[in-house]
Amino acid sequence: MRAAGGMGLSEGSTAFPRGPGLSTSPARCVGVLVVLLLGNWGARAQSEFQTSSVYLWKTGPWGRCMGDECGPGGIQTRAVWCAHVEGWTTLPTNCKQPERPDNQQSCFRVCDWHKELYDWQIGTWDHCRPVLSRSHEKPQECLRGEDGIQTRDITCIQKSNGVPAEDVICEYFEPKPRQEQACLIPCRQDCIVAEFAPWTECSKTCGSGLQHRTRHVVAPPQFGGSACPNLTEFQVCQSSPCAAEESLYSLNVGPWSVCSVPHSRQIRQARKRGKSKDKEKDREKAVRDPEARELIKKKRNRNRQNRQDNKYWDIQIGYQTRQVTCTHRNGKTAALSFCKQDKLPITFQSCVITKECQVSEWSEWTPCSKTCFDMTTPKGNRTRSRTIKQLPIGSESECPQLEETEQCITQGDGVAPCITYGWRTTEWTECRVDPLLSQQDKRRGNQTALCGGGIQTREMYCVQANENLLSYLNTLKEKEESQSQSKSKASAAPLLSITFEITASRPVDRRLCTGPLPSTSQLCHIPCPTECETSAWSAWGPCTYENCDDPQAKKGFKLRKRRITNEPTGGTGNCPHLLEAIPCEEPSCYDWRIVGLEECVPDNEKPCGPGTQVPIVICVNSDGEEVDRQLCRDAIYPIPVVCEAPCPKDCVLSMWSAWSSCSHTCSGKTTEGKQMRARSILAYAGEGGVQCPNSSALQETRSCNEHSCTVYHWQTGPWGQCIEDASVSAFNSSASWNGEATCSVGMQTRKVICVRVNVGQVGPKKCPENLRPETVRPCLLPCRKDCIVTPFSDWTLCPSSCQEGDVIVKKQSRHRVIIQLPANGGRECPDTLFEEKECEASPICYNYRWKTHKWRRCQLVPWYVRQDSPGAHETCGPGLQARAITCRRQDGGQADISECLKYAGPLPSLTQTCQIPCQDDCQFTNWSKFSSCNGDCGGVRTRKRTLIGKSKKKDKCKNSQLYPLIENQFCPCDKYSAQPVGNWSDCILPEGKVEVLLGMKVQGDIKECGQGYRYQAMACYDQNSRLVETSRCNSHGYIEEACIIPCPSDCKLSEWSNWSRCSKSCGSGVKVRSKWLREKPYNGGRPCPKLDHVNQDIIDSLFPCL
Repeated sequence: MRAAGGMGLSEGSTAFPRGPGLSTSPARCVGVLVVLLLGNWGARAQSEFQTSSVYLWKTGPWGRCMGDECGPGGIQTRAVWCAHVEGWTTLPTNCKQPERPDNQQSCFRVCDWHKELYDWQIGTWDHCRPVLSRSHEKPQECLRGEDGIQTRDITCIQKSNGVPAEDVICEYFEPKPRQEQACLIPCRQDCIVAEFAPWTECSKTCGSGLQHRTRHVVAPPQFGGSACPNLTEFQVCQSSPCAAEESLYSLNVGPWSVCSVPHSRQIRQARKRGKSKDKEKDREKAVRDPEARELIKKKRNRNRQNRQDNKYWDIQIGYQTRQVTCTHRNGKTAALSFCKQDKLPITFQSCVITKECQVSEWSEWTPCSKTCFDMTTPKGNRTRSRTIKQLPIGSESECPQLEETEQCITQGDGVAPCITYGWRTTEWTECRVDPLLSQQDKRRGNQTALCGGGIQTREMYCVQANENLLSYLNTLKEKEESQSQSKSKASAAPLLSITFEITASRPVDRRLCTGPLPSTSQLCHIPCPTECETSAWSAWGPCTYENCDDPQAKKGFKLRKRRITNEPTGGTGNCPHLLEAIPCEEPSCYDWRIVGLEECVPDNEKPCGPGTQVPIVICVNSDGEEVDRQLCRDAIYPIPVVCEAPCPKDCVLSMWSAWSSCSHTCSGKTTEGKQMRARSILAYAGEGGVQCPNSSALQETRSCNEHSCTVYHWQTGPWGQCIEDASVSAFNSSASWNGEATCSVGMQTRKVICVRVNVGQVGPKKCPENLRPETVRPCLLPCRKDCIVTPFSDWTLCPSSCQEGDVIVKKQSRHRVIIQLPANGGRECPDTLFEEKECEASPICYNYRWKTHKWRRCQLVPWYVRQDSPGAHETCGPGLQARAITCRRQDGGQADISECLKYAGPLPSLTQTCQIPCQDDCQFTNWSKFSSCNGDCGGVRTRKRTLIGKSKKKDKCKNSQLYPLIENQFCPCDKYSAQPVGNWSDCILPEGKVEVLLGMKVQGDIKECGQGYRYQAMACYDQNSRLVETSRCNSHGYIEEACIIPCPSDCKLSEWSNWSRCSKSCGSGVKVRSKWLREKPYNGGRPCPKLDHVNQDIIDSLFPCL
């Protein structure tokens, strides 16, 4: 069918002339039309079959949330269109309608005041995780670490309760903080250990034994580095073989004895030797100059002071011995010579006499920290302390606890309740709408006519709560009110202010209030202004006297009125005049008013035909109110009205229509008001009946608004300011007017003039005097409100403790809070709400340090103990030496030892092993100080020592490998370099910045394209390629550069061309129209429909034509 249809179209291109002479042309055209319709039906059926597979619904992004109210009641929309699978857009009817996605959804409309309710909750960065490398090969050596990435949780929450909310709410005010950032995983650091110490002596003196050596950890493993190796090694050692006779003896080493003090006789001899030396020194000093003697005197005093400071640790160096014996297999002791060994163990050594820590008795308990009664936390704390009398020396046990704390309760009848604190709030500010305006409407913020939903704020502050304050204030207020009844009203306002000043509590530190925070903002409503609306003017009333109670001459007025249908927000003063008057002659105060007509009564008692209707009247006054009929006795009574009672065969006419509006509002020389009414023929007359009137009789015209165009009315000006009127005594300070308390009653005046319409002001006699509006009225004088502020808070505390480092003089401040703003001429607020002054200079914090003095002479084991050992004749060998330790401030001043025990760190060693060199030992000077560095990275500094005495001539002492005379050390390096880490971030637009790139049209409300910035992390390294803080490289940790986010552009086609001519000159043909491509889509814009590849155009569906 489709082929046939197509052939019919192609073969039918021959033109046939139209005319009555060719009878075959219509039949052939009809055949072609049938084939065309059948072809179109087949194509439509096949297209419907393929719709589900080739056409799909496409959706655009959701637009901005719109709505009248803030909160969850908003609506957001998106574009939904039908597209071919190849990307081009088509008609929506080609897609399945049941599968059409929604184009709108409910949303949360964000307003500016939501910023106080929602905020981003930013979590902490998690651990740095490695990023998978693009290449599988790992670098052979780690130089600066491994690139990594770390993430954190970002959630939009409600500030009040922490409940999560949609991210779009927080994104309205602040872009979502980044959730990922580049980081650097430092290089793996393997465990570093020191070299092994020398092997210990063999455990056996003969035969096979064991010996071990140890090493310690220099740097532990980090960042996944390899673990530490074994720190101890053992090996088998072989001594000389044990002979048969040697195996009979074994060497036994006993334990060390308790450390003993040398005998007193030996001490006395040592003191005598010391005194003799002092005498010799005194003899030498006697020959010195006075300046030298003064220096020696100061040194003696200093040494004496040091001895006093050492009362906490009286160091005594003693000695201890042990037994070394040679034992036969049978258990008998033999001479040491039988136990052959290269080196016998030592049998004596110097030691420190052990002394345990001694403390004083406990002090008395301090008073309880809780001096008042409180049910929530009834218990306080109290402490007691003790001091150290003797520090431990040579003991493993530490001093006991020096301070003890326990809970306590303050008891007794006189215990006062604790001070409680609570929140207070100031008055609500005036309702304001501009804080809630969106960013786009901020330009309206300066307008004063804003109305609708607004917001009020107030300030909160913390005060000391006092339950007895309220009853005291009530008593005081009653007393003042009783005293003020006889006084004038003017004294009422200060009384109100005094009462408030008493109730205003002094603000305290906000941290003292622990209760729930009162709200500081609330929604409010400002009524929008409404214009005054009035009804239409009534008809002009009758001519009446200006004052019917006192008629004067023949002057009168006709009045017309209108009423207020909608009260304005500003009161009736904003409405136009409601009464107009025109002068008239022959006035009357009362007149008859026709309110109806009785039935039509035919004349001569006939059943139908001409007749009369009696009017139904009432007597009314000039205001249109019904009054006694006797008052209208002088008025002309209305006469009966001519009417027509229809007969059965008469012409039937409709009722008269209502009178049309008057053509003029008034009548003058050139204008006359006319109005018209009409009726129509409902049924024509029968035989013998009254015939229908001609067409002119179906309309009636009458004069209207015959009054003069000279119209007058009273015009009122705005009411002036309310001024107190001392003559008014009907109201006092306790009166109320319209439900509002008033302090006094004043008077208001306004200007009232007589105005002629379209002319201007005229004399007052032209307007009715009895209708003149009032020019003076009483008014409400609101109470004067003075500004009320709280008393000044207490001065903030100055630093009570000492200040470390450079002393910066801090300031202390105090403040007060305005709790009521002035109004109605009340006392203004003070200018000073905040005061500050400088604190007195705080004492400088002393940093304490241990001062170590020179080591005393090396003290050996007493001679009488070592006299039997080899080489005892020479005073040399190992010993112990002690030194004095004192506590000093940083400036060098003397301090108590307890300060250093708290703040100066661990106690330096009081003793150390020493060696008095023997004749065969190498002797050196002390190491010099290190030389200074020149500041360059890679520099070296050195220190030296030299041989002294006979050691200069000994060859073993000249061996620099065993006894180095120079030591080198690298200078510290301060050079750092910054290097980028990781990839660049995405291009990020600046906050709140919307730009249009290349003048393209912005689609939607939010533009997410234009110029932005991208960032890359920076790492800082030292000269050894070690990672350090980025601040050392004077870097923020990242670098930035400008970037462009291209804006999407949709496919752009031309407008439709005109329809082409019909393809057939007779019969059924087609005509086409087309569009052509103007601009291709790019950067993700909506694609073009399917185009002709050659002409780059699109052809509309074929349109049949005849």
